[in-house]
Amino acid sequence: MLEPTTDAEQDVARAIRRARLTAGTLGVILSPIPLADELALLPVYGVMTARIAQVRGVSLRSVPWRPVAVTAVTGLAARAAVNLTVSYIPIVAAIANAASGMALTQLLGRYVDTACTRAKSGGETRPLTFEDLKTAFKGRASA
Repeated sequence: MLEPTTDAEQDVARAIRRARLTAGTLGVILSPIPLADELALLPVYGVMTARIAQVRGVSLRSVPWRPVAVTAVTGLAARAAVNLTVSYIPIVAAIANAASGMALTQLLGRYVDTACTRAKSGGETRPLTFEDLKTAFKGRASA
């Protein structure tokens, strides 16, 4: 992976990395309780979004919250569907929860960064669909 070249890019990468680590930790800790980590991740994503907006110079009022929320909930629902298939196998569930949480957080963080950049320039942001997320995950898996 290429290193970020500006202070802002480094700050965004740091915010995403912290959220990823939190998502992974929550995935492991909460794996015995199906769907608990999905609920716990929502505030993590809110804080990550606020931090990215701050770094990008976008006021909280200008953040495209609706598309971000729709994308987060869609991603969490897809993640829950996948994780439920292994939720009855303790160690596998913990690994799957951590890995999927970290992957979704990375993807959502990059999406939020793009959304904040568009918001700053007055552009529109549309939520990612289930198909968009599936394609993005397949791309990450094959990379």
